[in-house]
Amino acid sequence: MELDQVWEKVVSMLSEEISAVSFNSWIKPIEAVRMTDSKIILEVPYSVNKNMIMTKYHSLIESCIETVTSKKRAIEVLVSEEIQSDNADPLREESTLNPRYTFDNFIVGSKNKIAYVAALAVAEAETPMRNYNPLFFYGGSGLGKTHMLQAIGNYYLENHPKKKVLYTTSEKFTYELVSAIRDKNNQSFRNKYRKVDLLLIDDVQFFANQEFAQEELFHTFNALYDKEKQIVLTSDRLPSEIPQLEERIKTRFSSGIVIDVQPPDYETRMAILKSKLQSEYLEVGDDIVAYVADNIKSNVRELEGAVKRIVLYAGIKRTNHITMDIAKEALTDIMKSQPRRRITAQLIISEVEKYYMLPKGSLVSPKRSRDVAYPRQVAMYICREILDDPSFPKIGESFGGRDHSTAMHNVDKIKKELTDNSELRTVVDEIITNIKRD
Repeated sequence: MELDQVWEKVVSMLSEEISAVSFNSWIKPIEAVRMTDSKIILEVPYSVNKNMIMTKYHSLIESCIETVTSKKRAIEVLVSEEIQSDNADPLREESTLNPRYTFDNFIVGSKNKIAYVAALAVAEAETPMRNYNPLFFYGGSGLGKTHMLQAIGNYYLENHPKKKVLYTTSEKFTYELVSAIRDKNNQSFRNKYRKVDLLLIDDVQFFANQEFAQEELFHTFNALYDKEKQIVLTSDRLPSEIPQLEERIKTRFSSGIVIDVQPPDYETRMAILKSKLQSEYLEVGDDIVAYVADNIKSNVRELEGAVKRIVLYAGIKRTNHITMDIAKEALTDIMKSQPRRRITAQLIISEVEKYYMLPKGSLVSPKRSRDVAYPRQVAMYICREILDDPSFPKIGESFGGRDHSTAMHNVDKIKKELTDNSELRTVVDEIITNIKRD
């Protein structure tokens, strides 16, 4: 389907979901410029149009595009002046930051708190702190690395407006380098990248195999570092694990602080969902938010995708009150694709040790003191309740090679105690919930 046809159908859908005044003010002036496999670029006349679309209609537009094309595509919104300057000078100096990415709307949880604190420290410092330069974030796709990277840039610019900030990706850096060489414009390229106060480079793993780009990156890094300018980088893996990356570059990437960004825990997923759904003006109960958080665990991007699906179905149903039936219908396909956590005796042992704050390996050790023996009995009971193959010999073997009769005795003891001990029942239920949740 051609772009004109796609956009015509998207606009038609939007006209049914948005009031006439809002549609004429914000949607009608949009022109679709280009479509790729991953995104659609839209042109608007003024910055205020761009801000309104990105803050209020962003999710709805992307949901409509997905419905029309049967494929997820992000939108990129540019004002007319940006498109004209793109065509005029690919090496223009600008931050290219997305104003939507800020610290204010970044949800902080236990798995990303260290990364957040480090990012904020770098953003607040007018000159780099020695140990934080470079700052290197790594982790899987969709965990918020780009959000954090651009939040650093936006915060830095807001507090140091006279400073120069440049955000780029490894692909864009390489493309601009090739263009500069072709046009014999190397010095403009170097001026762009080496005369900034803060350089933010996303997805540096894609420099692998790009030997010439690596050479230029190496000298760019050194030039900025020697002038005490801040460098922040992201990747999907540790610097040492990026293949076909020169050792001297790996060493420089690792010379500052390297921080792992992990998938969000349950509480963070709940907070992210509530924030996203609230911004869409939807009425969604905590039970529905919990249902989504329980079932979508891998990354923030998939949580955002779930919200977009719910927004789309709310539009189809013409309601802003989301029931569990609507949520389940909207998320059927997404739920089917979610990996399920494999529950093992080792996982149960780990969660029980975590709950009782015991050192790792305590429950499989020979220790018989009550502070270890009782949690061990609880863990054996849970194994018997939820494992696919809960035979007593296998349970005993999992707990340091204990006899099956010991496992049977411990399970029976907890089972009898549960009949009269509501506090223990609460503990067991909470541990089982944790096992099935994360």
